[in-house]
Amino acid sequence: MYLIRLLCKTIDSERKAIVFYLANTAIMLLIFNLTFTQTVIAYPTLISLTILIVYLIVKAVSMHGFLTSLDSAKHSKGYKSNPETCKETYVFEIIEEIHKNYNGKITTMNDKLAGRNSMFSSFIHNMKSSLAVIELACANPSSDALGDISLENEKLKRNLEQALNILRLDEFSNDYVPERVDLHGLVNMVINEKKRDFIYAGVFPKLYGEATYVYTDKKWCAYILEQIISNAIKYSTSGKNIYMEINPGEKHTVLTIRDEGIGIEAEDVPRVFDLFFTGKNGRNHKAATGIGLFMVKHIAKQLDIQVTLTSAVGEGTSVRLSFLSKLQGYCKLSRF
Repeated sequence: MYLIRLLCKTIDSERKAIVFYLANTAIMLLIFNLTFTQTVIAYPTLISLTILIVYLIVKAVSMHGFLTSLDSAKHSKGYKSNPETCKETYVFEIIEEIHKNYNGKITTMNDKLAGRNSMFSSFIHNMKSSLAVIELACANPSSDALGDISLENEKLKRNLEQALNILRLDEFSNDYVPERVDLHGLVNMVINEKKRDFIYAGVFPKLYGEATYVYTDKKWCAYILEQIISNAIKYSTSGKNIYMEINPGEKHTVLTIRDEGIGIEAEDVPRVFDLFFTGKNGRNHKAATGIGLFMVKHIAKQLDIQVTLTSAVGEGTSVRLSFLSKLQGYCKLSRF
């Protein structure tokens, strides 16, 4: 069956050459017929058919090699190709390009999947820790148990919200709503939502500036602000301040969030936005996950918000967010 299919494919691919060859043979035989007897004509006819059969056999062998290489390319990226014509060379060049693009996309997808799995593993571990604390508090009721349970419950909600936001990133383009947002009001809203954290830490928020409008997505921008302010609270000691200052401009509006916390080592600053990087501070603070700032950088890129961070040990950390004051094009959407 394979030989029949191979022969049919060979004849189909060479049908033009066969037609021209047979036409040329017919013309030659017609000339011979006018000149020689029928017995003499039989010899060139036989020779012509023999040449055609040999040609088709050679082409069939070539077709077999080509089809074998194609089948190998379909199942393995390490296939061997031996093109014999310019057409076959072009086909395999295209296949090679497709393989490169395909493998590149697979590698990128696997890296993203591995990163996501690691993040979810971290969330699950944190939630298990919170549940263990709650279980211990329930087993040993005391005056502080209710406070411990409430605190761990907040941690559980925060981890669940983080996990949901990672899932939402896949549908970012559908969830993104660009609008004119009062940045001062948005910062104030986040401060009010973090009121309990400020009180527990004994840290005081200081917001400077007036109602200033920027173009962004309110929900995702609030998420960015929440992550930055949470970090500022986490690494500040009691009695310190967190300053939030809005400086409007014609094209860009800059929000600076500065704390008076422990600061970040100079060698750690370039890597603070890397996934799971916690640096020296992370080794000293068990609450550090290395996920928050990674999410901030990723979402800010989607929203066309420029993020820069500076820090000095013992002096604190400053995060600068640059927003569009006027709508200039569209945000760059990409999947996580």
